[in-house]
Amino acid sequence: MTYQAFDSTPVLSNRRIGTSFILLALFAGLLGGSLALPFLQTHPTAGLAFCHGILMAFFVICPAALGGFGQWLLPAELGTDRTTLPAFSLAGFGFLSSGVVLLPLQPLLALALWAVGVLALAVDIITTFLEGRTRLFRKLSPLAWSMLATASGVMIVAPTLAAVVTRMMINDAPDSAAQGVIGMLHLPETALMLTPALGLVCHLLMPRPDTNGFSGRVAPYVFGCMAVLGPLCWMDSLFGGMPGLSQSGLVALTQLLPSFVLVAALCVDVWKLKRALDGTTLWALGSIILFSAGWIAEFMPGHALDHTAAAFGGVMALCGGFYAWMMRLLPDHIPAPLSRLHAGLTFVGALCSLTPVLMPVGEGLMGLSLLTFGLLGLFLIRETGRARVRA
Repeated sequence: MTYQAFDSTPVLSNRRIGTSFILLALFAGLLGGSLALPFLQTHPTAGLAFCHGILMAFFVICPAALGGFGQWLLPAELGTDRTTLPAFSLAGFGFLSSGVVLLPLQPLLALALWAVGVLALAVDIITTFLEGRTRLFRKLSPLAWSMLATASGVMIVAPTLAAVVTRMMINDAPDSAAQGVIGMLHLPETALMLTPALGLVCHLLMPRPDTNGFSGRVAPYVFGCMAVLGPLCWMDSLFGGMPGLSQSGLVALTQLLPSFVLVAALCVDVWKLKRALDGTTLWALGSIILFSAGWIAEFMPGHALDHTAAAFGGVMALCGGFYAWMMRLLPDHIPAPLSRLHAGLTFVGALCSLTPVLMPVGEGLMGLSLLTFGLLGLFLIRETGRARVRA
């Protein structure tokens, strides 16, 4: 059994911890979006440029998926009422919150804090699968498999990144040296962004998954290849063990090809179920389209837009999960047309942002989308406060 000093107490409510992580991801997303505003691009510092490049995948999507939806949605997927080690998730929240604040100022220290915080989250998720699960592995949904695969990938990526960053800090590397870390992290960043995002897409398109469907059958292998095999190959190539393949080749084999297989299987299942186009479904479809644009751009000369399109796709999947969670938490307070309009606004803004001629229009639309999420966050904080007072 789990050592009782780290076990759950009534204070460590998984729902409170999950809400805190979602609010943290919302703040980090607003921070990352604001750093892309034109008036901050006149004299960008090394910390600001690094912050905008790494914030979405590491400090928004991964913590929101493991910490937010992992606390709210995963226990029900596993047939339990809570995670096994909420104290670890609470400690991870503290480290990740500190990392978000320090990222524009001390990027290397912020990455070290991210590694410690996300490792604590991964320990909670994996322990819940091992001790708290009451369902058979073959009965798990694609969302649950994506959470397990993401947590397993974190156990590979985070210690490696912590070792690299610690060595750079010991050698008194300047903050500008953090820019070199971005190129090195292309594959693990893609893995930790695609895996939970595609798990959320499966959850949005198939709220009641059929484990006998195509997507339920291929999900364990796809997510294992993306979140475990890809980072293992990356780590091995980083330290000089495995010869040959370039990073772009590894991304294509371990990320793009498995993603295509899962999306194709998911489309077959959704077509059979005749899924209605509600608000959360539009978020999922927009995510798939943007991911596809990023995959196509990966093979184009220069592939300058692949990361941006993939980041927008991951954000749309996360936003769809956020709306689904809000509708579940406050069923009578979030109108369905708001989700549809917000999804359309964000999708059009993302497409315009990928087109140089329409980039100012895209920045304006994405600014409106960020403002809407800010208002939703304030609304969530108010309703959470009211619920505590009533309790």
